Amino acid sequence: MKARSSGSSDVFRVDGLASVLEYLRHKPTIVKAVYCTDAAVREAAPLLQEFGVVPKRFVPPKDEVPSAGRNSPVWAEIALESLDQGDFFARVRQREGQKEDLILALDHVVDPRNVGAMVRTAAFFGIREVLVPERRQALLANASVNTAQGGFALCDLVVVVNLGRTLEELKELGYWIIGADMGGETIDAIRSSNYGKIILVMGSEESGLAPGIRSKCDRMVSIFGKAGGLESLNVSVAAGILMQQLGTSR
Repeated sequence: MKARSSGSSDVFRVDGLASVLEYLRHKPTIVKAVYCTDAAVREAAPLLQEFGVVPKRFVPPKDEVPSAGRNSPVWAEIALESLDQGDFFARVRQREGQKEDLILALDHVVDPRNVGAMVRTAAFFGIREVLVPERRQALLANASVNTAQGGFALCDLVVVVNLGRTLEELKELGYWIIGADMGGETIDAIRSSNYGKIILVMGSEESGLAPGIRSKCDRMVSIFGKAGGLESLNVSVAAGILMQQLGTSR
């Protein structure tokens, strides 16, 4: 399942008590039901009751084949939607007085697990929005929601019609566009410029940033590994390093 467009809503399954609690803590209205096995009630029920939730009991099928994210003793149904583009810009304008801000943008990342991993990291570092184009891009799906492990409770996916145009509009609002690229500058070189407001753009798993998006970037940044090591990092790992270095350490 995935969101059809910006602002559309779908019901997703979120597995694990910790993830369920994050949604109850930060977005309780989107939690439609919480399910719990008899064996997990003793641990889960007191924590859920703090939010006024009485879990529904469920019995896993005896012939169920265990799979990632599908054999949890506690899970919930959540009605999750992407953030409307207009609401996103309203948020950004409310933050105009801030000296520093960091927003993540993804340019055609097709693996929903990579999207989920980056949303989880963004939420950890206090980043509230991840921009994505509406086409040829992984959006909301069970794989991304579960990989995020509660990240979507704090960080919204913003689906935009044209990512390049959105980046231009953000430039007009004082943001610097920093693209991730193997041939880019060092992180220290970017940090030394003391940019206050940054949009960090990560490219697709196979081909990196599209030429049109690359042309919108003010600077390119790269992560340099040890000589003789692998040529590149997984996009979600690279995004985590850059979010930490360009965000919390400024």
